[in-house]
Amino acid sequence: MVSGAKDDSAYLHVAGMVLQAISGVRATSHATRKSMAAFGTRKGQYMSATVEMKGEDMYHFLGKMIDVVMPKIKDWRGVKGSSGDNSGNIAFGLSGDEVALFPEIEVNYDA
Repeated sequence: MVSGAKDDSAYLHVAGMVLQAISGVRATSHATRKSMAAFGTRKGQYMSATVEMKGEDMYHFLGKMIDVVMPKIKDWRGVKGSSGDNSGNIAFGLSGDEVALFPEIEVNYDA
């Protein structure tokens, strides 16, 4: 989810490009299904981007995440055991500073 996308769609576009650079898979944008006043969102507003990885791409991403990115994160508390489901899917989030630790992003971060 890209919280800045509710005011400016450029944030979502940049998030999609970052996801594509990290994963090597084209990102898909998703609109909200209903309005929520507490979050300040309206129905049909594009707020999130996802990628779906399978096979070798998934294993390369996971290896890079575990071997390169996670050791660089200060105060990393790990991933909760309850964040997965019975099908083998796992979900966790990273802040913008943590995403910048990926080698593909770190090279261009100064620009």
